[in-house]
Amino acid sequence: MVIVMLSLPHACAPLALPLLPVCAQAGFSGFPSPAQDYESPTLDLNTRLIKNPATTFYLTAAGESMQGWGIFHGDLLVVDRSITPRLGHIVVALLEGELLIKRYALHRNEPHLCSGHPHYGPVALRERECEIWGVVRAVVHEYLS
Repeated sequence: MVIVMLSLPHACAPLALPLLPVCAQAGFSGFPSPAQDYESPTLDLNTRLIKNPATTFYLTAAGESMQGWGIFHGDLLVVDRSITPRLGHIVVALLEGELLIKRYALHRNEPHLCSGHPHYGPVALRERECEIWGVVRAVVHEYLS
């Protein structure tokens, strides 16, 4: 998966959106009682998704190699550079000049960058120039554009 856009967050006032006090379940339909409107908490996505603003950036994913991990073409990724990458993390890596989104994993007891699509094999890191730019903290997937 290749990245098509890289941008740093800009300073803006938080936008507090209403948070409904119900958890939606598959197959459940309907709305909460109007009486619940009186004590509705709010949700600020900046507070929820960005834990360290000074080291966080957004980017837009391109390609299909991470579909198995729930990252699709056009998804917005929240990436944090302050997180130390561990096995299993989805990372943004600069591999020999190419910016990639992959899962950091062991393959045959060696560190690799792995795709979430069967058409893309693991990429060995041994003897290759690779810099991890950050760990993907969240994915925003829009159903309607």
